[in-house]
Amino acid sequence: MTTSYLPEAPKGLPVPLTPRYRLEPHARYVIDGVLELVAKSSDDLGHVLRRLDNLNLCESFTHEQFEELRREGRLNIIRDYHSASAAALRLEGSEYLISELSPKRRERLLARKDIVDAFLREENADRATRSDASMRAFIKAYVLKLVDQALSDGRCGQDDIFVKRPPSPTALRKWVRKYEACSFDAMALRDGYGRSGNRAPRLESEERALMHEIAQRYASRLKPTKASLYIELVDAIRIKNLERRKTGERLLKKPSRSAFERVLASLDPFFVYAGREGEAAARKKFFIVRGGLDVSRPLERVEMDDWLIPLQVILEDAGVWASLSPELKAAVNRKRLWLAVAIDAYTRCVLAARIIDASSSAAAVATIEMAVNDKSRYAVAAGCQTPWDYYGCMETLSTDNATVYTAHETRAAVTDLGAEILFPPAGTPQNRARVERLFRTIHDQLIALFHGRSFENVTAKGDYNSEVNAIFVPEELGHVIVRWLVDVYHNTPHEGLGGETPRNCWIRTTRLHPVLPPPDAAVSRHIFGITVERRITNSGVRILGLHYQSEELQRLRRVARQKPVLVRIDEGDLGYVSVRTKEGWLTVRCMRSGFDGVSMGRWIATERALRREHANMARLSEDVVFQALSEIKVIADAATKRAGIASPIITSADVDRLERNVFRTFAFDRGVEDGPAVLESLNAVIEDEAGTLSGADRYGAQIGSHESTAPEGPSGADGMGEDNYGMED
Repeated sequence: MTTSYLPEAPKGLPVPLTPRYRLEPHARYVIDGVLELVAKSSDDLGHVLRRLDNLNLCESFTHEQFEELRREGRLNIIRDYHSASAAALRLEGSEYLISELSPKRRERLLARKDIVDAFLREENADRATRSDASMRAFIKAYVLKLVDQALSDGRCGQDDIFVKRPPSPTALRKWVRKYEACSFDAMALRDGYGRSGNRAPRLESEERALMHEIAQRYASRLKPTKASLYIELVDAIRIKNLERRKTGERLLKKPSRSAFERVLASLDPFFVYAGREGEAAARKKFFIVRGGLDVSRPLERVEMDDWLIPLQVILEDAGVWASLSPELKAAVNRKRLWLAVAIDAYTRCVLAARIIDASSSAAAVATIEMAVNDKSRYAVAAGCQTPWDYYGCMETLSTDNATVYTAHETRAAVTDLGAEILFPPAGTPQNRARVERLFRTIHDQLIALFHGRSFENVTAKGDYNSEVNAIFVPEELGHVIVRWLVDVYHNTPHEGLGGETPRNCWIRTTRLHPVLPPPDAAVSRHIFGITVERRITNSGVRILGLHYQSEELQRLRRVARQKPVLVRIDEGDLGYVSVRTKEGWLTVRCMRSGFDGVSMGRWIATERALRREHANMARLSEDVVFQALSEIKVIADAATKRAGIASPIITSADVDRLERNVFRTFAFDRGVEDGPAVLESLNAVIEDEAGTLSGADRYGAQIGSHESTAPEGPSGADGMGEDNYGMED
């Protein structure tokens, strides 16, 4: 109803742009996990890459073929993998992303990077040298600056200020040299606590061999205790030492009880269980269930900020709103939402736009993810005539000093993309002039057209009642903003571009200066995914009622035992998850086919619809569930179309809440052949459920607060039925 107010978009349907990427000489390109290549050359026709298994052979790819491989997830790109600095850093640890470090190590690394970067800036300005006296003065001034910033952000009587102990001049000099030697790679500044301590064995090879020999007896049907085996070990050493005294040989040392138990703990759990309980019992236990600055090129500098939209919105679903009486309409809550935006400083193209309930680090990371990936689906959902195909890895990201941007999660995501994040001095919006000017343009050319404006100040507002005149729900507002950005703003001549439109500037300059490709699906999930903790069972890891399984995961289970592991989920694709191991992230596929590309919202809507429609059934066949999943796609797509950039941000706490309240008893197993296979009246239920997924009432509400009311039914081990979908409460 509101799109008629929009300025008329340029006529004609632009042809979708095939992106042209800049391939780096030290990057690693792997196709289908087998063919490894490095970049050789690029031109207007495509790319030539050299094979590493035979350096005399090269492969050629057109720009279209390269983009198709990337979109299909067949191409894995690791930047700077073959550089000398990256190879040296791999010797110090398997992590190559800051996001893979523990929170404490990540915080320590970023603090080191801050002080090293600050020193290099001072040194470049000839205000500091690498002498002890100069470095000591710099460190003191740096700490005082941190304290001053902390004091300016709070009020008297608030919590204490904690400042990390600064490094000595010797330590700082060491960090600076290593940072420079590794081509200013932030991972060079990670600590070595994982490699600390004396790793040399305390016992000689003879003692260690004797411990392993006696430890093998623990896997016996006699089921000896650890204490009895340690007594045997001590007695064996005593007997050997009696003989050695006669011959004058070195006497064996007696190992401690804890050293011997560490040897017992290192035994293969399957071997131990099979020896003590029998091979058949071990096979059952461990059975694997399968299934204004000087920028010269696009994305050199991206500016990001959020803006409190000066427009009241109605917190109610649009379909329900039309049926309410005037009295009820007056009682419905209104509020103002935020718009988070990322804009390319060189071409002025908007790379990301998200409507959010409040600023948070999760929303900032979601906006960054949107900026580096393709946004065509948002443009299609909003009915745009122009593609929204501006994306790629940025080189620098400029934000303000808000805590949502200085948070470790945000900084880690930016650094893992290979970019630098810049924090201009507080109170200098001119350092983010392009994004600030965009907000003013949106206000003057778009927001000013509608009722419910909050205006710039009290004087301009006068006695105008913004809440009474509110006409938008969040989804409609998101639809209008996307349509205006993609069809109007990007195709309107821009004064800062000399009269050229942002879209034409992007197309022209990316041919001259190709951008870096976005991370592939697996790396994107590692950087931006929702992180939860789960234990590995016989069935793998369980996320929202789905099991993810592989042989590598079961090998990890033998090491992790009952300890939870970190799992990262892609909100838009439940086909795979990533599980954290000591060697890095392990990609694990969903046991059930058909979930590739299925979003979390669509799966939640399907589960809720099944519970409501089949509340009296304890068993549902596989056909029923997959039929519902298929039928709800149209409705869920429509819900996504309504929500668009106003979709809520799902966090780790939301996933855990859904797991507890919704999917706790939803067991997913193969269906029986004679189970019910029709969903006569499911469409109405699905439409109602999908509507609530993107409804405005979810702003400020707790995701996953839905409680199941399905009756209790039979289930097997691990909460799973024998051959059915069990939905018990």
